[in-house]
Amino acid sequence: MKLGIDKVQKYGLESLVILFSIVLSFYIEGQRDLANKKADKNKLIEDLINTIDEDLEQLEIISGLTSDAVKSFNDVQNDINLGNFNVSKNEIMSKIISSSVATSFFPQKGIFNQLIATGSFELIDSNELKTLLLRLFNHQNERNLAISNQIDIFQIEFQNKIYGEFRIDIEYNSLEGKIYGEQNLKSFIFNRNYYSSNEFYGLLSRAKQWGNMYIRLLDDIRENYKQARIYAEYEINN
Repeated sequence: MKLGIDKVQKYGLESLVILFSIVLSFYIEGQRDLANKKADKNKLIEDLINTIDEDLEQLEIISGLTSDAVKSFNDVQNDINLGNFNVSKNEIMSKIISSSVATSFFPQKGIFNQLIATGSFELIDSNELKTLLLRLFNHQNERNLAISNQIDIFQIEFQNKIYGEFRIDIEYNSLEGKIYGEQNLKSFIFNRNYYSSNEFYGLLSRAKQWGNMYIRLLDDIRENYKQARIYAEYEINN
């Protein structure tokens, strides 16, 4: 009887050892898998930082172009307000054709999409970083698209008017310019009546309004990018 009990105890102990070994191997494998996933997550975060830097450069360029356009429209309106047309007609027309508030910002969403698709996003420890990334690539991206579409529609109206009323011809240099190339004035017929009209003045005011609205949005996006970069650096270094 005692021998039978000893066998049961022996087999029971061996079973517990085997079971413990299996559980331990699963645990070690799980930890190894988790470590690999975290390493992949950190690599994606590093790539995200690089794209944030590139997007910040793009934001700086587009914000600068839009600010220059608003300034040019202000200059034209100031000349109209004076009523004596002190600025040369050629300079006026050059300002008008070279100024656009319709240069849109396109964020690079590839790395963010990879974070979501691979499940790495859920491994991010910083809730602040996750919140900012969702805001940047979802909410603010949708706002950016909505405003950009409205500005594009306005820009078409603006160009149709000025190219029709002033009979403008241009030369286009695709090798110059910061983003889309550079337009150079070739010839025009100056329509003084339209230049002095309320319609043209209103177009300039609307262009400035759209430009200032877009500059404000770009400033908000830029600040969120800078903060997200700080959180991302902390994520991979701690």
